[in-house]
Amino acid sequence: MARNRIIYGSQSVWINGEIMYRVQTLGSTTTFTSEDIFELGHLDIVDIVDDVPAVAVTLNTNDWGDVRTLAVLAQVNTAKLVMTASPAVDATANLATVSGASATEKYYHHGASIPDFAVTCGNRPGISMWAPVQAECDLGTLADNIDQTMFMDEVFVNSLEFGYTTGANATENYGAETDQKTWLLNAGRFVNWEELDYTNGDFTAASGTLATDVTIATFSDGTLGFLRMDVNGIRGITYYDSSADTQVNWPVMAGGVAIADKFVYREADDQLLLPLSGGPTPASGDKIFAVYAGDGYTVGTVNNYFDILDDTERPDTIGAVRQGQIEIYLVSDSDTAYSTAWRLTACTITADLTREPLAEIGHLGPYDRPLTVPVPITVTIDTTAGDLEHWSRFADRYAAFADSTMVEIDLADLMASEDLKLVVKVFAQTDEEAGGTAADRTIAVGSTLIGQDKYYSVGTVPADMASSVNSVYAAGEREYALKTIVVEHIKITDEAYTLDMGTNATQTFGFRSTNDLYVIKG
Repeated sequence: MARNRIIYGSQSVWINGEIMYRVQTLGSTTTFTSEDIFELGHLDIVDIVDDVPAVAVTLNTNDWGDVRTLAVLAQVNTAKLVMTASPAVDATANLATVSGASATEKYYHHGASIPDFAVTCGNRPGISMWAPVQAECDLGTLADNIDQTMFMDEVFVNSLEFGYTTGANATENYGAETDQKTWLLNAGRFVNWEELDYTNGDFTAASGTLATDVTIATFSDGTLGFLRMDVNGIRGITYYDSSADTQVNWPVMAGGVAIADKFVYREADDQLLLPLSGGPTPASGDKIFAVYAGDGYTVGTVNNYFDILDDTERPDTIGAVRQGQIEIYLVSDSDTAYSTAWRLTACTITADLTREPLAEIGHLGPYDRPLTVPVPITVTIDTTAGDLEHWSRFADRYAAFADSTMVEIDLADLMASEDLKLVVKVFAQTDEEAGGTAADRTIAVGSTLIGQDKYYSVGTVPADMASSVNSVYAAGEREYALKTIVVEHIKITDEAYTLDMGTNATQTFGFRSTNDLYVIKG
């Protein structure tokens, strides 16, 4: 019987083995490019030549105070993706701030940043994304009965946007691009992600167990259903060499014995055999990443249709946040303390992560799409016009405004300010639930945050000052942000004052920056 429709409760989204939560929109639009070939002396078309298809991917989510979506899309290193270590140190933290003479004092934080999207060491080109569609009869359950799965590999994020507006949910939206999209069904409708870790002994110098209780699909061209390809277009697995900090795709062939230069998958006992020669030499810390289509989800892994989030280290009770859970600060170098910016009605942060497709003779598709740097960042702030406090803050003249000694302020003042910072803090409670704002926020009695982990900076001496730590909330304690977004070195680009009949006067400010966008846990 034909399927009638697919709705939001029937499809989940996975990226590199991680389920994406609070997703509101998934889109993938393909544009096919072709050229009609003619010749002198002949009216009709001689041929139609195809070029690389372009797939535009959209992933829109609610901002719910979590950092992991951004970190997964940026391919943050596995050890630093966990983001639970306390205190954060170099091996477990993805962000570091430096100060002191010659920047010798380092403070570590969990999170992700724009530069992570440019890192190639230890990463593959692009991410793997798939979206399984649950059987119609299982709607409303978490059953792993899958009808079909959309799979896209080598997906490159090319834009991100954080949006905060009064009267609407905060948003965290991403755009991406690729030239690959496959629908998997029947014997290949289940996409599995497995990580074999040499340190844990999941694979030895001879072999590793893969696809237990699952039959890996055989595609129409006779190849095994591995969903990544090596440089020659042969399906295979990804090998992470920890000593070289590189990920390389290796071909996999079906067979019974090991051979040179290729991995072999032996279905009889689910063994992945390493190459006899010409392949990687396993060492502590090495990993094998296998993404494959099969007739079921393999046991003992995270592969399934969907999991309800239940994690004290993430804001699992938050579905979305609104204006009472957002605090925005505009900070200049002369400020000794943060002061909340009031009367703001909207704040949008956008980063243009333009990709350059690198093509080569011999391959139709690009072999990489590196990030174009510097990365332009734009910030737009909308306010309800009242006094000139915002002008004074953006011009770094707030002290004169506050003590009423300011006589005038003009465009030259706005232009002179070149080192403002925008800070956005996302909280779990509204200001009313928390009994205040900023440092006056406390955990209400009966709050769902009690027992959840909090992340904050602590320390009074340079050796540990401002490094991230975590502990468990109790009633009456100070509430810390779920996440903090920092955009440094913003420079004003435009301002506009508007007053219309029947509406309040508005003031809009635009800013730009490059590269310096950081999202910190806590």
